Amino acid sequence: MISSSRTTLSNGLLFCIALAAGASASAAPRLVCQLAQGGTATRIEVAPTSDPYTVATRQINHFRFKAVVVGDAGGVEYVKLYTYYETARGGAEEGGDKLRLVHQAKYVAPALQHDNGPGLTGTVYVYEPRLGREFSYDCALREVAA
Repeated sequence: MISSSRTTLSNGLLFCIALAAGASASAAPRLVCQLAQGGTATRIEVAPTSDPYTVATRQINHFRFKAVVVGDAGGVEYVKLYTYYETARGGAEEGGDKLRLVHQAKYVAPALQHDNGPGLTGTVYVYEPRLGREFSYDCALREVAA
């Protein structure tokens, strides 16, 4: 009788461990950001990459935002966030609009946020230096089902 109870308990424990392993294997870290500028708001999700140089910027009105998440499904090594402002300097003969870096942030080995509390960055406000245009972002590192 005792042997059969131990076997049942042991099988139940193994089932729970397998279930938990399966759940975590199907989820992956994603940087989820809310971007806002001049009445325009957008939400983006960024997956980890091993090549930060291939990540494109996202345009929102006069600003561009680049979120680089380096890592893999097992974890994130670092997150780098860049905010650029498009200046009107330089005509078409000079390559059109120019980008000027106005803000950069780096988070090394960030932890996943499992609740709806404050995210990785909190709300960050960035201002264009000449006209004072405001851009804001709020990013959280979440585990999203793959």
